[in-house]
Amino acid sequence: MSLEIIQKIREKGITEVQRTQVYSISSYVSKETREEVCPALFHVLLNSDVSMKNELGRVIFHLQKNDRLETAIGLQKLVDASLIAAPDELFKILEGSGEEAKELSKKIKAAF
Repeated sequence: MSLEIIQKIREKGITEVQRTQVYSISSYVSKETREEVCPALFHVLLNSDVSMKNELGRVIFHLQKNDRLETAIGLQKLVDASLIAAPDELFKILEGSGEEAKELSKKIKAAF
């Protein structure tokens, strides 16, 4: 199922409705889970081949510079950017983390 979703995202991109769903889903994640997954997602984005020289990238780097990356908004932006740049790594990180992160992965997949 993950491969199908990743392929679909790569081929079709993300609609605004899906993006809104992902932001809503990501807003209810605990601080502990954010502290676990946000640094890993940021690292993935730094090492991805996809340029983040856009508004989303500027917001992420602003949050990182101000030590706000592990907030609800930080997670939302990181998940959004990771879906674009490295969806396979996003799901690998979420599914390799705690139960709440695994549940987040399932809910994001359900949005697609």
